[in-house]
Amino acid sequence: MSTGPTALAVGWRTAEGAAPIGAIFAGLAALACLATGLLGLDHLPFPVCAFKIATGRPCPTCGVTRMFGRLFAGDWAGALAMNPLAAVGTAGLLAWGAADLALLPRRRSLRVEVGSGVARMLRWAGVIAVLVNWAYLVAVGR
Repeated sequence: MSTGPTALAVGWRTAEGAAPIGAIFAGLAALACLATGLLGLDHLPFPVCAFKIATGRPCPTCGVTRMFGRLFAGDWAGALAMNPLAAVGTAGLLAWGAADLALLPRRRSLRVEVGSGVARMLRWAGVIAVLVNWAYLVAVGR
């Protein structure tokens, strides 16, 4: 286990010739928003979540379809209320996608590099964020 500067390093770089992963994921998120809004998937009269049907409780991703519907309508506050973690993640994906699209003419894409220590902290932070978000969804009755 290394604790030197490389273990805790965080950096952004552009990779030449690499696939624009951020733009691809942002495009998928935009497509999900578009499909949800145009098809009215956020207004279904019944739950489609197998976990919620079986337990009566929201799953960690409950509210994401309705969040996409709110984003389609331009209601960021409503999207944040539906599923805060998914809304923040989608905003991050859109920013990453915009950066990748800006770099695309130069055949580059954005990459984040983190050291092993930061990666470990980010994994734990991700687990905690999912659990806190799930607790919020249960508390508000999604």
